[in-house]
Amino acid sequence: MRSSKILTLLLVVTSSSFSQAEEVEPLRHAVYMVEAENTSLSGPAQSSGGAVWIYSGKATWDVIVKEATYRLFVRVRSGHAGDHYSGVKDKTAYRARVGDTPVEFKLVPGTLLYGSDESNWSWIVADVGKLAQGAHSVVFSADWHFAKWDSFVLTTDQGFTPTKAASPFKETERDLSLLSSEQTKWFQGYSLWRGNVEENCPPTVRPEDSESVGSISIIACRNQRAMVAVNVTNWLDQPLLFRVRRNSRIREQDELPALPQEAVSLRYAIPLPAPRQDQLADALPRLGDAGLLNVPANETRQIWVAINCSSLSSDSFLMEIDLQPLTAPGRCVVQTLAIKVAISDIELPMSHPLDIFLCEYDTNIPGMGKDLSGHFVNWYHNCLIPHPATPNPQFGSLTNALNREMQFDGARQTFFEHWHFRTDDSWKQSANRSVWVNGIRKWANYLHKELKLGYDEYTLHIYDVVSGEGIDLFLHARDIIREADPKIRVTMTVTPHISIEEVTKLDPGVDVWCPHMNLYMNRPEVMQFLHKTGKPIVPYYCAENKRFWSAQTYRRWAWKLYEQGASGMFMWTWLAGDAWDGRSWDGGMVFKGNNGVIPSHRWEMMRVGLEDWLLLDMAKKSGHGEKVDQLVKSVLDNPEDGAVTRKARAELVHLLSEN
Repeated sequence: MRSSKILTLLLVVTSSSFSQAEEVEPLRHAVYMVEAENTSLSGPAQSSGGAVWIYSGKATWDVIVKEATYRLFVRVRSGHAGDHYSGVKDKTAYRARVGDTPVEFKLVPGTLLYGSDESNWSWIVADVGKLAQGAHSVVFSADWHFAKWDSFVLTTDQGFTPTKAASPFKETERDLSLLSSEQTKWFQGYSLWRGNVEENCPPTVRPEDSESVGSISIIACRNQRAMVAVNVTNWLDQPLLFRVRRNSRIREQDELPALPQEAVSLRYAIPLPAPRQDQLADALPRLGDAGLLNVPANETRQIWVAINCSSLSSDSFLMEIDLQPLTAPGRCVVQTLAIKVAISDIELPMSHPLDIFLCEYDTNIPGMGKDLSGHFVNWYHNCLIPHPATPNPQFGSLTNALNREMQFDGARQTFFEHWHFRTDDSWKQSANRSVWVNGIRKWANYLHKELKLGYDEYTLHIYDVVSGEGIDLFLHARDIIREADPKIRVTMTVTPHISIEEVTKLDPGVDVWCPHMNLYMNRPEVMQFLHKTGKPIVPYYCAENKRFWSAQTYRRWAWKLYEQGASGMFMWTWLAGDAWDGRSWDGGMVFKGNNGVIPSHRWEMMRVGLEDWLLLDMAKKSGHGEKVDQLVKSVLDNPEDGAVTRKARAELVHLLSEN
């Protein structure tokens, strides 16, 4: 059960006087109390200091009670300097309805307290009658424009008389155990519950029950990019606007230290249309400076808490997040979630042994380097090779792009690509061969002599997914590359439909294989041949509709690569098209933002999978090879079961922690 830090409605017991509350007989009388500013205000009613001005508006108190007969006391503004009690004499200017039943107030004699026009108070009382156990709504209004409320009290003590002073009681906690499940949803308004990072969070997803989670604990490794997914379900028939913020309370000395501000970023998942049953909550923009999150009526949204553990020591930390409902009834109070992060002694490498490549076509936008290197990308794209037949080739654009990207953290290799052999047939004429050879040689010499690139620091891609007659064209063009410089390494993407005869024919012209991932599942004989060549294998995915695949697919990919002993991974593409409408075919891993890029759920899970790969590698090198093989098999045998993958990763962390 969650308790409010602002509005609290807890059953307490009392004798006939508030001031003697500590001497009450247990369970003899029940009192429920709330400060006026913590009711739900409507119309022009406005909170001011510790009270509420009516201004012809209304205030609603939603209270949970046990079955009993009640009286209602309200501390109100009595009048003004002229008479001090014009608002409470006779039938009073104050009105209330308990449910659909109006009640009638009268002045409580002897409670008038005048200090000034702004401090002119008295208590009024009304008989409410019997209330059933559960939630009840009390709606307050007044006939006087300048009426003012201070405190509200429901009591079962039929002989109780308040003093002139305001109630000494603290607001009392609400007891949700007195409500049914549906009443709890209505009263609480929304629920916080833990999501699994590999699972989609469509607007229709619901928690198993309405009880909110109060804390989440995770174990992370040093240098890990940890993530916590928190789902927010709105149970009401009205949209709720929240302010999501870090709790800034002063901590006790014996509490865990707070997570550093710079280590945490808050994001939220946006559901987009998709050609499948559920919308895909794929785009993960940052919550703005205001931290505002809108959750439509009867829908769910997801908050992502991203934690960069690279600067954190092996220790435990705590971060508290407050969700403050800004447009909800007063009964829907602030809920606080505590996130506890334990940093293990395991330190993940900052760079990845695999060659990680995404086609990004010389894109240059803010935040690009941080985003790509933060996802272990180390092999960068360059499509700026001048045409080989250019008499005086200029390499300025190529150099600028290469120098820029090689400054990104972890960058170590360039994937040069050009389409000249595919778009200009002049190279096929023997009279032009020497021109093309010399052009390629000029480019290679420039890389080696001017840019000081070694042959292991770049590759060249001239044809894509060839088959049939295309193989002969590729091999013919490959001979020109070899004549220009026999040490240049050439890549080839291998189509999932290729035959063993075709791939055998391709072999002499290929230095780095980039087979489609489907070949592992559909053509194992082709993959066996590629492995026998002894050349690097960097499998790739290339499909516009892959954005509709499950996020678990992207995490599991790295486990398959580990099982197969691949040299890297190749994804088409990093940023392509404008996929915000949710249905445009788009092979990109990120979304276009106004000031850079916005990561996708899939993009984050691909990095999680690459972190899993590092743990697998570390565990095997630590002597746990047999266990590692068992864990890999369990994950690949249950490809869409994220719980199996999470358990396997936890076992890896446990194994490494014991070393």
